[in-house]
Amino acid sequence: MNDQVAAARILVIEDSHVQAKIISRHIEGLSNFETVSAHSLEEAEQVLISQREYLFAAVVDLNLPDAPDGEAVDLVQAHGLPAVVLTATFHDEVRDSLLKKNVADYVLKSSMIVLDDVVDALSRLYKNQTLKALVVDDSKTARSLVRGLLEIQNFRVVEAEDGKQALDILESEQDIVIVVTDYEMPVMDGFEFCAEVRKTRKKDSLAIVGVSGAGESSMTAKFLKHGANDFLTKPFEAEAFSWRINQTVEMLEIARELSQCLGSLSTPGDE
Repeated sequence: MNDQVAAARILVIEDSHVQAKIISRHIEGLSNFETVSAHSLEEAEQVLISQREYLFAAVVDLNLPDAPDGEAVDLVQAHGLPAVVLTATFHDEVRDSLLKKNVADYVLKSSMIVLDDVVDALSRLYKNQTLKALVVDDSKTARSLVRGLLEIQNFRVVEAEDGKQALDILESEQDIVIVVTDYEMPVMDGFEFCAEVRKTRKKDSLAIVGVSGAGESSMTAKFLKHGANDFLTKPFEAEAFSWRINQTVEMLEIARELSQCLGSLSTPGDE
């Protein structure tokens, strides 16, 4: 169900030895990730000190006997690791706490089926670290917000203040794979920017996600008709933004793979 990723080590922090083993086996069975387990905050700290250079991310039980308030999440993030959190309880206070901690993702421990979501999240984070995103907005505050959400998902991020500057950046940085652009901007608005980009970059080579707080009911349609891959209305939830961005990148990768496959089929093979 997932593309295989290059070997990297995942720290699994779970006080139940049985659950930790199940989680580790699931991760290793569906990916090329290696795992190392810790069953307490103290053990996790020891692993982080001794193996930090080999660790890519952590899967963390939110409530441990010696860390009942998410201290393990704080610990792994203090060491610069993305955290995918497992929680047995979920309500507004828990959600608010997780968002404030800037976790990469969180999964409800309702059944072992959710472990597929954990592997998907880890694999996506691993892929994203090589991908570059561009944020286009004349508001520094808005750019900072979107940049932060993208960086939580492990993207490398560059910024532009308007569509004209964004076009210059796209010209000089051809490795950008996704653009998040506002509509209302000076010099060149979001529609004009999308249309201009599509003169040289197709949807299977560069994804564009439009965002706007304007109240027009036709805003989504207008962005899509001008060449955007998707659209989000401001204000948006962090989870919705992350899901839509990652989904858009996934679709971009699928389109590229399909294009490559069709290209190879159309090329005459050796007789």
